[in-house]
Amino acid sequence: MKKSNSTLIAGPWVGEFGWELFAWQAYIRSLSRSYQKTVIICRSNSAELYKDFADQFVLCDERTGIVDSYYMHGFDFNSRIKTIILKNNLHKENNISIILPRRIGSPPHTHYTESFKFGNINVVPEYILFNDNDRKYKKYDFIFHVRDRDLVRGQDNWQFDKWETLKNLLNTNNDKTFACVGTKNSSGLVSETDDLRDIPLRELFGTLNNAKYVMGPSSGPMHLSSLCGAKHIVWGSRPLSLDRYEENWNPHKTPVLFLDEHSWHPSAEYVYEKYMDWKHD
Repeated sequence: MKKSNSTLIAGPWVGEFGWELFAWQAYIRSLSRSYQKTVIICRSNSAELYKDFADQFVLCDERTGIVDSYYMHGFDFNSRIKTIILKNNLHKENNISIILPRRIGSPPHTHYTESFKFGNINVVPEYILFNDNDRKYKKYDFIFHVRDRDLVRGQDNWQFDKWETLKNLLNTNNDKTFACVGTKNSSGLVSETDDLRDIPLRELFGTLNNAKYVMGPSSGPMHLSSLCGAKHIVWGSRPLSLDRYEENWNPHKTPVLFLDEHSWHPSAEYVYEKYMDWKHD
């Protein structure tokens, strides 16, 4: 039940996208039910995560340093929130409650059912399936997220020749459709695939929700695949990520295959063989 004449101001989330998905947005959706009005402070490319319940948005796209799980190095939350509130006249709202990003649970072993106390409110996360049923989307057989980072964990990038090999293995009959997603700043494009990098987040919801399979190394877009109900094949180095993808960060029980036997650099043939053994056609 919403409280009368009360306003929740939440954010700004400036940390990693995957942590925004599983340690923030679902909690704020739940918390908003106790307030008459909810103001979300977020990055412009994340606003769609909150569209189903937010009453007002204040965009905060500035960058000051390396992004970590729930914060950005060098970002002064207390000073910035005061400036945002005054600049946007939020101090004139009724009975304001402010919640800043926080660690929820006990990272890295957080679970999608964990709750926390906000005053006298027990906040149990409310996850929704992200899709876009208002329009029709091309049903891709395979969507790739090609991590192509230079400064942050560039050593985890999968070589482009492996992507080309994987695509060829998956397309032996030349009858499959492929696309690449992510941002152009940190994601690559495989030849002869549709370039869907930098599409609006709502369109990404619909694209992933309609895909047969999504493939790539562990990343924010791969975590988003889980919330879009898209079957996904992921690889990475840390065994704890297996639990994260299969259970801890999988509220919709989305089918997922996590590969960690060869860390961030399995061969394309290995990924293909594991996919063939696992696929859910």
